Amino acid sequence: MKFVGFLFILLFLSNTNASGEALPEIKLCYEDVTVHPWITGDRKGLVLQELQQVEKLAKIKFNYIRLPWKRCQIDAQNGKLDGLIAASFTKERTNWGVYPTLKTGELDRSLRLHTDSFMVFITKGSPVRFKNGRFLNLGQNLIGVQLGYSVGTDLEDQGYATHSSFSTAQDLIQALDASIVTVAVLQKYATIKTLNDNPKLKSNIVELKPPFKVADQYLLFTKKFYSHHPEISNRIWKAIPIARESAEYKKNASGF
Repeated sequence: MKFVGFLFILLFLSNTNASGEALPEIKLCYEDVTVHPWITGDRKGLVLQELQQVEKLAKIKFNYIRLPWKRCQIDAQNGKLDGLIAASFTKERTNWGVYPTLKTGELDRSLRLHTDSFMVFITKGSPVRFKNGRFLNLGQNLIGVQLGYSVGTDLEDQGYATHSSFSTAQDLIQALDASIVTVAVLQKYATIKTLNDNPKLKSNIVELKPPFKVADQYLLFTKKFYSHHPEISNRIWKAIPIARESAEYKKNASGF
């Protein structure tokens, strides 16, 4: 009996932090499509490798759940998840989620997972232009975006109508090529990879500059999780820049 009791104490201590707080199972959701180079498969991709380093640094374990991005957000709002992987900032998400912030209340971008850009893409010969943050010659045409992506909210806040039934960058690029949409706003790295893998599409698609926005991507915790585990949340966030600046991360990044 004494031996069993000793084992129980060891197991309990192995699942607590320095302050004695029990470590929960942390359920993190990431999207079920390829977003090169960040997500390339089940537990694969640069951001997943980064978080696996964070687990070691923070001495914690994540339960990785892969779902459609819109479903990730709905389940997080409904309390079925603890956080989202690679969520850019939107005001709407702060209604139910917590980003890492400075004492001033501003986002602490040093604790971001990574940064990506949302670029504007059109077809060759299109009169549409993007200048000084506004679209020219768009008329009544819809702007194509991926379902659940923050850039759709950004565009709608500026008064633009969006077409958001596309799951992947390839789906949207193909719709653009087929003139289903006139213009698309997509993450840069994933779209460039898609175009490089599809020469026929690449020959008809033009990337406009500057980017529509440059977006830092964060590990977003739900308010419920953060309120119950602020020390654990901050410990995880503080491990992210260490992982991101590590030689291992940079070596992984060079492989994409």
